[in-house]
Amino acid sequence: MTTRKTIILVLATAVLIIGSYLFNATNRFTANAEPEQITIPVESAPSASGMKSSDEQIAFWQKKVQRDDRDYISLTYLGQAYLQKGRETGDAAAYNRAQAALEQALTINPTYELTLSYLGVAQIAQHNFSGALATATRVYEFDPGALQALATIGDASLELGQYEEAESAYKTLIEQAPGAAVFSRAARLAWIQGDAAAAIDWMQQAVDSAKESGLSGERLAWYQFQLGELHFKTGDINAAQAHYAAAKQTLPDYYLVLAGEGKVAAANGNFEQAIALYEQLVARLPQPEFVATLGDFYALVGDETAAQQQYNTVNIIAELETTDQALVGRQLALFYANQNTNLEVALTAAEAELASRPDVYGYDVLAWVLFKNGRFAEAAQASEQALRLGTPEALFHYHAGMIAAAQGNSEQAKTHLTTALALNPHFDFYQAQIAQETLDDLP
Repeated sequence: MTTRKTIILVLATAVLIIGSYLFNATNRFTANAEPEQITIPVESAPSASGMKSSDEQIAFWQKKVQRDDRDYISLTYLGQAYLQKGRETGDAAAYNRAQAALEQALTINPTYELTLSYLGVAQIAQHNFSGALATATRVYEFDPGALQALATIGDASLELGQYEEAESAYKTLIEQAPGAAVFSRAARLAWIQGDAAAAIDWMQQAVDSAKESGLSGERLAWYQFQLGELHFKTGDINAAQAHYAAAKQTLPDYYLVLAGEGKVAAANGNFEQAIALYEQLVARLPQPEFVATLGDFYALVGDETAAQQQYNTVNIIAELETTDQALVGRQLALFYANQNTNLEVALTAAEAELASRPDVYGYDVLAWVLFKNGRFAEAAQASEQALRLGTPEALFHYHAGMIAAAQGNSEQAKTHLTTALALNPHFDFYQAQIAQETLDDLP
């Protein structure tokens, strides 16, 4: 296979990962959405062109591998199919299976560029950002035309807090492969760099480009949902609702839409509907963040028993041997800090997360956990690092405001808390109430 054909095949499929989050306290836009692959309408995988569902693709490639376990090409496409399955469902197990298939393929042919490119995506799915950067760099140095490898370099750099490197990679992608997958990456970077308007504009371009390219199903719904998330993050609930509805129309059973609709319902004061939606969501995907949010909804309607049941469930999830701490470390650290429990465990998790992923979100988590541990001066330093780029995260300002209040700096506390509530009064339905109460009580 020629290098050119290899690159084209890599560009054929969009991939997301489970995670902690385009925008939330632990990641970019949502707790369950990570960067997709560069997508260009090209030929489908060999012999699988008639298959639409990821389950059909998985079954097809599994049969080929069963017939010949040395077929590294089929193993590679099996890995790709599992990546797509994970994208559709948010199931971490799918990403584990993808990585296993790709690693098996590499034991047979360690230089196959297509496998290495998918492996870089799978490593990001496992939050192995340093590994993903190394894998993608290896491919890109061998073949400067491997655009997916360049995208992975940008994505890994973004997660590692290497923003200049990410910007350089994305700039090249915009020049060489403009399209939805690249525009969405530009949106992520613009948000982190403090330009909310540009982020929304880039994501709108991503949606428009996805439609023009003929994308459908989950691949289109993801862009629509992310645009909704951006509007929600800026406090525009009506616009967010419209884009969540568009994503639902594109993919009626999309699990992320449940999260979006639940947040809109809560923002409109309809906690009964929010609870019903999140009950459906956690039944499908019991991630700590989703379960904790459901607990907060119950607490906000005065059902402390139901709320505590959800909080207890988060603790159970954290203790399961099957729980991948690398994927939920930030979620758990924030949960423990918000609940004022297991604060030493939270601090260990936050420090480990920052060591492996020193981005602005990691600094914010560490700041909050340090604050809850009574280490106010260190918390303030970490918070400054989180805010250094002007990222318009209301949660960052809320944490900074609470830290300032604890240090007796009322004016700074007022500024940050006011900013948090102005950016998005629904940044966290429970913590936003605390923000307002604290602001009201400041001298």
